[in-house]
Amino acid sequence: MPARNLDAELSKLRIDKSRKRSNNRGYGKIVLALLVLAACGIAYAFYAKSHAPIEVKVARAEREEAGAAGAGAPVLTAGGYVIPRRKIEVSSQIVGRVKDILVKRGDRVKAGDVLLCLEDEEQASQLRQAEAQLANAQARLAELRAGSRPEEIAAAKASVASAEATLNDAGRELDRAEALAKSDAISRQELDKARTAHDVAQANLQSARENARLVEIGPRKEQIDAAEAQRREAEANLAYAQIQLDYTVVRAPVSGTILEKVAEKGELVTNVNFGGTRGAKSSVVTMADLSDLQVELDINENDLPKIHLAQKCEVRLDTAPGLAIRGEVDEMSPQADRQKATVQVKARLIDPGPEVRTDVNARVTFLAPAPAGGEGPATSGAIAGAAPAVARVWVPRAALTKNAAGETIVYVASAGKAVARKVTADGEGERGVAVTEGLAGNESLIVEPLDKMADGARIVIE
Repeated sequence: MPARNLDAELSKLRIDKSRKRSNNRGYGKIVLALLVLAACGIAYAFYAKSHAPIEVKVARAEREEAGAAGAGAPVLTAGGYVIPRRKIEVSSQIVGRVKDILVKRGDRVKAGDVLLCLEDEEQASQLRQAEAQLANAQARLAELRAGSRPEEIAAAKASVASAEATLNDAGRELDRAEALAKSDAISRQELDKARTAHDVAQANLQSARENARLVEIGPRKEQIDAAEAQRREAEANLAYAQIQLDYTVVRAPVSGTILEKVAEKGELVTNVNFGGTRGAKSSVVTMADLSDLQVELDINENDLPKIHLAQKCEVRLDTAPGLAIRGEVDEMSPQADRQKATVQVKARLIDPGPEVRTDVNARVTFLAPAPAGGEGPATSGAIAGAAPAVARVWVPRAALTKNAAGETIVYVASAGKAVARKVTADGEGERGVAVTEGLAGNESLIVEPLDKMADGARIVIE
């Protein structure tokens, strides 16, 4: 190969320095972008960790009216749920399709008010059929009791007269035949024929006379009794048809409030529970008397000696923490729950207001009997000399802390945040620290960790 050509080929193998510099700049930009993304990720993770909700433990503040006349010292506080004393599931007596429903949830009804109507065409036709059958039975009985009409008696007597005439004629024919038979003027066969006609005429007369006697006497007593029984049967069928028609209108068995409407217009209802949620409904509405309520509680077996029937108590609701409702122990289950080691107790609410709803949380404070003299003692654990009529809120000692100004505060868990609230403490007792200002009662107070708390901090309850 000539040297000139070799030099030309070798020059083609040289590296283009301008392209090398361009590639180095591209790689540098990628590395820089990755470093920036990594830094942003670390910064976001640090920010998320520093601003994540703080897991906290809470305890509930308990409000108590101290020194009420006739009230004893509290011996136990327990939580439960408000339930109707009697809850009624109203069902249909018959199978039918809902034609119209006249109530909705929350309506107050009186005993006997119409709740819904079923389709009644079939029951109405059965009622009309029963009415016709009763009319027929009554007419038949009236006919038998009235006896024979004069026209029927006259007809029976005319039949007797006709039979007598026929018998007389047959007698003359027989006498003539016997006279002719003596002179052998007629055959023996003709004589027998005349005798047979006479005997038949005599039997017909006897039958006509007997029938005339029966017509004059009238129907037999047994016939009247049978017709009377048929009339009573028709009356019973009519009453049954009327009841079936009445069952198409479902009425409220007691006065109360509609808690739930189960059936809707066009749905099929039945008086048999087949189970499940589909198909025919076995109940149409659920109702209860909301003026007769209880609080259902599960009491620990160890605390059971502190409770007895008819014991006075005070009920407070989560929905109305400032409202105190008088109550008394109404029921104590004779059987314990071995798995939870509790006994079910029900406290009746005395004069609950319209703001009380079923299935809301309630706290019941059971009171000891008041001492002689009728004056209520100071609340258990209250400091001597404290005014007995002051409303106190008992809070756990762990919920109290100090702010930067040295004031006593608590942190209330509200809407996912910690809210600092200044309080006034009034001594300690068996139930914790008594607070007279700053809390209404029933608040959820943060007890741990207070060292990480700040007003407005995001929290999540464990």
